[in-house]
Amino acid sequence: METMGDLLERICEFASHEMTREGAKKAFGWNAYSIDVKNRENDESYIFIKFENGYTLFVRYYLSLDPTESKDSCEFTLGLQTDMRSRIRYDIHYAGYIHGQGYIRLRVQEMKNRMQQMVLEEFYIPALKAIYKPIIIQFKGLYSRDFFGVEADSVHGEIFYAPVSCRSEHKEARIGEVVGRLNELDLLLKQPQIKHDLAELDLQLSLLPSTVWSDL
Repeated sequence: METMGDLLERICEFASHEMTREGAKKAFGWNAYSIDVKNRENDESYIFIKFENGYTLFVRYYLSLDPTESKDSCEFTLGLQTDMRSRIRYDIHYAGYIHGQGYIRLRVQEMKNRMQQMVLEEFYIPALKAIYKPIIIQFKGLYSRDFFGVEADSVHGEIFYAPVSCRSEHKEARIGEVVGRLNELDLLLKQPQIKHDLAELDLQLSLLPSTVWSDL
């Protein structure tokens, strides 16, 4: 098993059978400590596997609607858990190349009221982008349309590689190279200045009146 495409085939095979920790060990060679499966009404299943070595697999397994394909389909995201946390849930990743710089794609959680949304748009989002802008080029992918990214909330932090499906150009990426980049980015985000800036941003949110963030 050398490429992300090889891993995709192994995942599809794993998802089509009984999904156990023993099966995960046999399929991937890593010890899994949790496997969560959620079945959707539209013939989709979401599978989230956490491994003891810190890596994760998020799998979307679904019935293919393409008449030229006889098998079910799946796509997956490979991630690495980190100690990053954020009061506001966000997902940020590299997205293209504009004027010599990487372009930031950012998604944040929906706010429950207008005051929270205003703080988000006028303060939090610009500040978060300012922290990531100098380093976003480091999240550039290995091919033309892939990327690396970060997601974080109050209980979870993860660095991830772009979703891989049978139609992805980057399914040819080598697993070792992807894993290596995930670890490099983990070290990057642990640099003192970056950790300080992210922690300072969270601290500033905590100093706002409790009426604004009472539910966070």
